[in-house]
Amino acid sequence: MADTYFDWLEKETPTRWWHDSGNPDEIELALTRHAKGVTTNPVLTFRTFNMQPEIWEERVNQISQDLDYVERAEALLKLVATSAAKQVWPIYEATNGQHGYALGQLNPSWAGDYENMLAQARRYRSWAPNIAIKLPATRSGIEVMEQIASEGIPICATLNVSVAQAIDVAEAYERGRKKAIENGVKVAPCYAVQQVGRIDDYLRDVASDMKLGLDERTITSAGIAVAKRSYGIFKERGYHAIIMPAGLRGSHHLVQLAGADVTFSITTRVQEMVLADDPERVERINEPVADDIMEGLLKMPEFIKAYEPDGMKKEEYITFGVMQKLLSQFTETGWAPLEVYKSNRKSARWI
Repeated sequence: MADTYFDWLEKETPTRWWHDSGNPDEIELALTRHAKGVTTNPVLTFRTFNMQPEIWEERVNQISQDLDYVERAEALLKLVATSAAKQVWPIYEATNGQHGYALGQLNPSWAGDYENMLAQARRYRSWAPNIAIKLPATRSGIEVMEQIASEGIPICATLNVSVAQAIDVAEAYERGRKKAIENGVKVAPCYAVQQVGRIDDYLRDVASDMKLGLDERTITSAGIAVAKRSYGIFKERGYHAIIMPAGLRGSHHLVQLAGADVTFSITTRVQEMVLADDPERVERINEPVADDIMEGLLKMPEFIKAYEPDGMKKEEYITFGVMQKLLSQFTETGWAPLEVYKSNRKSARWI
């Protein structure tokens, strides 16, 4: 049988990837394709309970009905995250803690709350040695990242949709990493997500509303352009954080960034698309986005915010349109349902 595209990435390039879901069967399949870790979020956690309730029912029923809303959501997230962590534990050991993580995402309702996010991150850290903390690239979130990096806690900076955010995440990690080394604390990795597909989705709406007439080839290059610019800056400045392209919408997102020293997050659906497309084995990370595409993208002020290193200030990250869309998604279709999943309580939200 001929090598797959994933075999090529593993054997011939520095590009690595993690599986994106909490479903145990999907994780097992992804591991046969060389996945090196598992990314999850509240939406994916709730989804795996609904996809395969029989796997989780006994353990879910053991969770106390006396827990408050946040405690119940945390307990359910812990079930999925620690299950995934066990599946990738051998990778954690084999890579000396560089890969082999499962993610525990913080309460998206607290995206601007430093104290609550920090306390929650420290609670999650106790779940397993190979649990990485997934938290938003808001101003408060980035401040938490610096602190937990100094404590040797692994990080996944999510809801990161711009070059400016990626730089601030990397700088915060450098400061925290330096403190850890000075204090004799073992350094843990930091993965800086770039939401390539989600910025595309957002800008598609923006371009339509602006009546710019941009074609799909242009729109679906936006996230790639942002990720390539971030990657170039990371390499130029020698940052230790690792870019994690996520939210892929098709094989093109992987193909156009192939060959980079990054770690993707890839769903089963997109894995199947890549295998079906069987792309040419070519490293394209150093190929620039075409001039005509960039010309179209730069007509949108919202793209400029995402693309320019100084496109936004820290306090603007949480107000960026796509950030608000994602925070709402994670809260309303993930975290909020988990607060009352299999519970005797009714939701206290939106009433």
